[in-house]
Amino acid sequence: MSACSFGWEALRSDPLPWLLDPNRPNLHWRVLVELVRRPATSPAVIRSRGGANASEPVASLLAALHLDGSWETPARFWQMYSGPGWRLVAAVQWGADPSDPRLHAAAERLLEIAPGEGGFSLREGEAPVPWLTARALHTLAELGWCRHARFQEGLAWLQEEAPRSPTGGWRVVNRRTRSGECAVTAVALLAALTACDQGSREVLSERAVASLERTLAERGRLGHPCFGRTDSAEILWALARAEMPLTPGMVPALAQLQRTQDAGARWRRSVRVPSSLPADGVPGNSEPSGWLTLKAVVALMYFAVAAELPRLYPEKP
Repeated sequence: MSACSFGWEALRSDPLPWLLDPNRPNLHWRVLVELVRRPATSPAVIRSRGGANASEPVASLLAALHLDGSWETPARFWQMYSGPGWRLVAAVQWGADPSDPRLHAAAERLLEIAPGEGGFSLREGEAPVPWLTARALHTLAELGWCRHARFQEGLAWLQEEAPRSPTGGWRVVNRRTRSGECAVTAVALLAALTACDQGSREVLSERAVASLERTLAERGRLGHPCFGRTDSAEILWALARAEMPLTPGMVPALAQLQRTQDAGARWRRSVRVPSSLPADGVPGNSEPSGWLTLKAVVALMYFAVAAELPRLYPEKP
C-alpha cells in the first residue's frame, strides 16, 4: 500500500457532505472554518452560525442561560459537570454562536466571579487548578476575551506559578495519569493560544507542545466534549490547528487514529457525554460523532503526508 501524497488520502471516504449537514448548523459553521478554511467573517459562516444556538444540543444547554449571563442552576460554579462554568465550556465546544450576547455576559461573569487567584479554582478558598484554568481560558479565547486582564492573569499563572511536573509540563491536580503530567492543561492551553494568536507567548506554547508529545501515547478513548480529560483526537487537532511540525512521537497516535475510522471516514465516541449535560443528538456511542470526526479529519489532513500514513482513499475511476 502506498503512502499518502495528499492529506485526504488518509481517509477511507469523503466525510465532508456528512459533516456539512445543514440541519446541524453548530457543527456546520465549525467545519466551514476549520476544515474548508472559510474566514469566520464569510457570509456562509455567519449564516450557519446564526442558527447554531437553536440547534441541539446547544438549544437545550442555553435554555438555562439568562440575558445577564447567569444560569438557572443551583450548582456551584464548577460543580462537575452541571455548574455554570462547565455549561459555558460545553456550549463553546458544541459550536454555540460566539456572537450571542448571553454567552458574552456569561463569559464576563466567569471573569468576574469564578473562584481563584491567578488561575481558576474548583471551589472558593482552594488553590487554582492548572487543567481547569486552561479549559476556562480556551473557552474565553473562543469567545474573544483574550485581552481581558483576568485572562492574561491566567496565562501568567500557568507560565510562572502553576505546579510543574518533574518533566517540565504541568502537574496533575485532582486527576490521575500514569506519568503525573497533565495533558489536559497542555491541550487546552495550546488551543487557547491558537485562538488568541498569542505570538508573544512562544515559551508557553513550546512548553505545551513538548508536554503533549510526552503524553500523547497515554490517550486512547475518544470523547466529546472534553472537560477534565483529553484524548488523541483532541491533542492532534490542537497541534494541527497550531500548525506544529510533525515529530516522530506523533506518528503512532496518527496511525491509530487513522485505523479507528469507519468505511465512511467517521469516528465514534468511546466516552459518553456527562449525564448532567444534554446529549448531542446521538443516543449512544454506536453512532458516529460529527465533532470527533471533525477533529480527526483536521489532524489527518494536516499530518498524513509528513507521517507517511498509508493511502486508504479508494482509487478514482
